[in-house]
Amino acid sequence: MRVNMNHASTSGTKPREVIDALTAFLSGNSHQSAGRGGDEVAAARAALESRIALAKFFGAANPVQVIFTSGATESLNMAIYGLTGAGCHALATSLEHNAVARPLRLLERPGRIEVSWLPCGADGSFDPRSIHQAIRPNTRLLVMTHASNVLGNVLPVAAAFEIAKGYGLFTLLDAAQTAGHIEVKLDKNTDAIAFAGHKGLRGVAGVGGLILSAGVAEKMSLWKAGGTGSHSQSLDMPEFLPDRLEPGTPNLLGIISLGAAVEAIAAAGLETVRRHEKSLVTRFVTGLRQLPLILYGDYDEERWTPVVSLNIPGMDGGLLARRLSDEFGIETRSGLHCSPLAHKTIGTFPQGALRFSLGAETTAREVDYVLEALAKITAGR
Repeated sequence: MRVNMNHASTSGTKPREVIDALTAFLSGNSHQSAGRGGDEVAAARAALESRIALAKFFGAANPVQVIFTSGATESLNMAIYGLTGAGCHALATSLEHNAVARPLRLLERPGRIEVSWLPCGADGSFDPRSIHQAIRPNTRLLVMTHASNVLGNVLPVAAAFEIAKGYGLFTLLDAAQTAGHIEVKLDKNTDAIAFAGHKGLRGVAGVGGLILSAGVAEKMSLWKAGGTGSHSQSLDMPEFLPDRLEPGTPNLLGIISLGAAVEAIAAAGLETVRRHEKSLVTRFVTGLRQLPLILYGDYDEERWTPVVSLNIPGMDGGLLARRLSDEFGIETRSGLHCSPLAHKTIGTFPQGALRFSLGAETTAREVDYVLEALAKITAGR
């Protein structure tokens, strides 16, 4: 039996709707590229349909507010660079993924910006009121993960962004771990949402996006430039969206997969997905609490996504992951999960932890099988 418990890295399977959409497109003509030759009308239509579907999914009023990128990392780099400036100060939490931490560090090292890390608790808790103490005259940006990729807990983003807006800050949400699992919507206090296409949304790898609030794009500094298939007579980037922020040949297959994926989620019902995953995490955590291991995070509240991290005392996490894979066919992820700040926060740095992440297609039988495997390992260690 093979069991995928690493959905937080990438979804284990793709919806039939995604496979069908990609197959139909490739069967018709695989060299299409909107604005760059081939059947431009068909290519442009396919991209527009996906943009419309994503705008509806994330609550954007206009499809041009959807900017396609190679993934959440590119989206976060684009937004962090674009919404900061020389001499400004940025805020982020101590649970951030390196997709946030490293771009901030890249700008901080040469002295372009200053960065403050808002403290979180070892259980993943975060008090938005800490923002008040961190504000400086030059503070310009608050960037936050929506949910930790180590603990799975959902941070109180709404309260934090409301406080940030009271100080006139830009707000950037990293929704890589929440899009497709819980509702993620653009609102009056959110300037930008970065998302990945291959995780909870279950599109293909190599695509993601940035959802922008109305008017924020014109305030962003450009971080890259190139051909757009439009306004080609000028050496300056077009002023209009989405072209202004989408230079280069787009990943049309990835974009098509995203449109089909969010439509599949909408048809199934996001709340249905949420209830399914919630019931499985409850089942899993209840079983884990009967075993001699260390479980990280707070699962007594409803504010979590299907991510569970643990350690077995006296056993290396990498060795445990290998045993689960080799002996039981269970795929997990051990180590620091590209989130050293989070592991320092919860006290598992530098060894890290073993992470189990469930998805929409995970079954109760698989959860029980994993619990049985862990029971055998802990009993025989």
